[in-house]
Amino acid sequence: MSAFSAYLSNPKTQKILTRKPGDEGFSLIELVVVVAVLAILAAIAIPAFTSINDKAAVSAAQNTLVQIVKECAVKKANGEALNFTPPNLNSYTVTPADGACMGNVTIPRVDCQPGQLVGPDNLCDGTPTSDSKVLATRKDGASTELPTTISVSFATGEKECEGGNTKFCPASGIW
Repeated sequence: MSAFSAYLSNPKTQKILTRKPGDEGFSLIELVVVVAVLAILAAIAIPAFTSINDKAAVSAAQNTLVQIVKECAVKKANGEALNFTPPNLNSYTVTPADGACMGNVTIPRVDCQPGQLVGPDNLCDGTPTSDSKVLATRKDGASTELPTTISVSFATGEKECEGGNTKFCPASGIW
């Protein structure tokens, strides 16, 4: 038997030679079904990802404000200068922009007790007023789904938000 005859009588070669056109690969119906399934999955998944940037912007603003209030509380307890470095957020502007903890109340007087502050009335009261807040205001051009303002009170730690979509700012305004 020649080498060629041995090759042709091999079962693997016989299988390949007896295969008809169209026996290999995927049929058109199978490909259409796969494309349809992928389209359905994309229709479900894409809307879930569209608000990820908005959620990230709100979370960044909220976490930043809470950290600023904590930093100011620690500095007050340690008798340090009550300033913070204003952060640069993509979708929000943080105020007070001068980095003053508790609004404009920042300069300790020599005759004040450690940790006390000079209030607007130039007394050593050291107590922030109820309107002393660190505030994040939505920048122009940011998504209108985002809350307009997010704030944390220096005095009470109360967390509030206003405006925007209720998925980011509940109707109660407390987050």
